[in-house]
Amino acid sequence: MTKIIFHLISLTIISSCYTGPRSLKWSDIKEKRIIRFATINAAHTYFQSKDDEIEGFEFNLATQFAKDHNLHIEFIIKDSIEEVIEAVQKGEAEIGAAGITYTKKRNEYLSFSPAYFKSRQSIACKEDFKVKKLSELSKLQIIIPVDTSYSETLEKIKKENPSLTWKEVENTTSEVLLQQVWESEGLCTIIDSHILNLHRRYIPEIHILYEFAKKDQISWAIHKQSTELSSKVKNWFKSKKTNRKISELKRKYFDFIDFDPFNIKTFLKRIRSRLPQYKKLFQLASQKTGIPWELLAAISYQESYWNEKARSPTGVRGMMMLTRRTAQEMGVKNRLNPKQSIDGGARYLKKLIERLPIYINNDDKIWYALASYNVGYYHLRDSMALSIWQNENPTRWHSIEKVLPLLSHKKYYKKLPYGHARGLEPVLYVKRIKNFYDILKNIYRKTAPIKVYD
Repeated sequence: MTKIIFHLISLTIISSCYTGPRSLKWSDIKEKRIIRFATINAAHTYFQSKDDEIEGFEFNLATQFAKDHNLHIEFIIKDSIEEVIEAVQKGEAEIGAAGITYTKKRNEYLSFSPAYFKSRQSIACKEDFKVKKLSELSKLQIIIPVDTSYSETLEKIKKENPSLTWKEVENTTSEVLLQQVWESEGLCTIIDSHILNLHRRYIPEIHILYEFAKKDQISWAIHKQSTELSSKVKNWFKSKKTNRKISELKRKYFDFIDFDPFNIKTFLKRIRSRLPQYKKLFQLASQKTGIPWELLAAISYQESYWNEKARSPTGVRGMMMLTRRTAQEMGVKNRLNPKQSIDGGARYLKKLIERLPIYINNDDKIWYALASYNVGYYHLRDSMALSIWQNENPTRWHSIEKVLPLLSHKKYYKKLPYGHARGLEPVLYVKRIKNFYDILKNIYRKTAPIKVYD
């Protein structure tokens, strides 16, 4: 079990040890000035970002609650929703914040905050067709995590459709099963729509076959006897300030950008219509860094479609979609200025290359650096350590791309220093950039050797 205290005054993170159940009274929480939230390590709750900072919808929302009540906050990381609920029941945490679905059964032994999400359960598959009637679900091969609200949904459908079957998988998450669906033919899963939207940013090939009409309420879970805390939480959720914060966080983490970055016809069209006005800027950045301009252009297309005004809900901006922190580090004053963005992105990429261990194969360093650009340096280092445990070669990209997707499996990320990451995302990110790069080299009839690795 991992725990982290977020000190709201100094904005630093320090370790903490569990001290056992505490009083359920609000007055005692205020006296100790610490409130404990149980959550899970996942992309929609709590994770370490590529800027090596803790992020996540639940993390940000819980932190705001603590700040508004002049409290320090302690995060207790669990492996599943059921473990989060158990932590609340036992008094190990005052609040469970992990995308928990309100159900009548859970309401018998827990109190719930007002719903901050109303999310539909969706059937997601790689195949693109529509399920028109519930009876057609019996034709699908459905996998879901064990002990979830999804099984309750399927049990209800099965009463009228006895041929319906599904498999419940232990020790897994919706994110891992969605990855399995993407990798396999014929598999489907049930997943909350807001979580699905988050992951479709990088696996747009996943389609929604069916969306249930009923909207589930996603809420915080509170001990049944913590009546005053429950009242404080309910009042906080009613405030305009809180609702503005929730709207802001929804845009950041769950707004779905509806695009297919691997659409070659669109790419070829934009080589003619958009690339010419930026070609010289890529070439200037290439002269400074030694990184081929075609590769820089390929990265920029994957990031922004060569749109200098591009803005993401996650807060990245411009041609190279730089985070605010990266822009500051590279001296970029205006991320929406294409010259500054391309120059800053190229210099940052070179910095990532130079930061890599010397034992990495020179020809592969660019792919490691791009993975780091996407998922963060320390998650990349975790994957290199994991590659050794998996009897793979940490010095070659073809080994690392096999291992990176495992960073979303708790079986593996629990043993790693930097925890959960959407490991499939950097693999697809690099693969698509490679393809764009090859197309650009072919069009401009160059082999474009990567000088910086010599």
